Amino acid sequence: MSGLLKLAAAAAIGATVAGGATALATQGGSHEPANIGQGKLDVKAYYGDSVDAAGHHHYSETSQWARDTQRQIDQAQQYLGRRLAQGVANPAIVLDVDDTSEITYGWEADNDFGFDPVKQQQAIDHGTFTAIKPTLALANWAAQRGVQVYFLTGRSQHQGPASLKNLANEGYPAPAEAYFKPEGTAPDYLACGLTCTTVQYKSGTRAHIESTGADIVLNIGDQYSDLEGGYAEHGVKLPNPMYYLP
Repeated sequence: MSGLLKLAAAAAIGATVAGGATALATQGGSHEPANIGQGKLDVKAYYGDSVDAAGHHHYSETSQWARDTQRQIDQAQQYLGRRLAQGVANPAIVLDVDDTSEITYGWEADNDFGFDPVKQQQAIDHGTFTAIKPTLALANWAAQRGVQVYFLTGRSQHQGPASLKNLANEGYPAPAEAYFKPEGTAPDYLACGLTCTTVQYKSGTRAHIESTGADIVLNIGDQYSDLEGGYAEHGVKLPNPMYYLP
């Protein structure tokens, strides 16, 4: 092996060791996908994972995820505060639920980051998910200053009552309205009906909210599809490396 090839090989191996999930180049010049097992370990480290005596996973409030979330929410509150000082009329904020208002990390890790709708329903029914504290604090800070709080989630309509009960029990203010993905019949304001993509459903619902006279100052979610499509002044992306929803 020539000196240059040895250096290239050493650099590739070093990148793999340093980055954990970095893939080595194959002989044909392509790259393997990132290793799933290593990726899961990286996610657990990001959340400061711990496991209790019963074998259940928990995040840490001192983790990098917690610090990143707090920073994003702090910046969001600063923006909202400036707009309130400027006298914005009929201010509102829109909050997603999963991994924006409530954290699902422990449940996700317990299920090896796989999604099971039956287990999700059980978790919602049992109130397994807990409030994300910075989001909870922001929601109450906003409500105390006359800002309308809306929930807009991809959870199905039949999950609405249990979801709203859990949010109230966690200390969230009563929302001006909460929107769940329609089943059976779609509202008139969703032209895509029951076939909406996430972006169509969420942006169309935000358009409906603004049509009532509300000014959505903040739109907060953990997926880019929560934020795309307009009808909000300022979008805030919270960190979530566990799953991706287009």
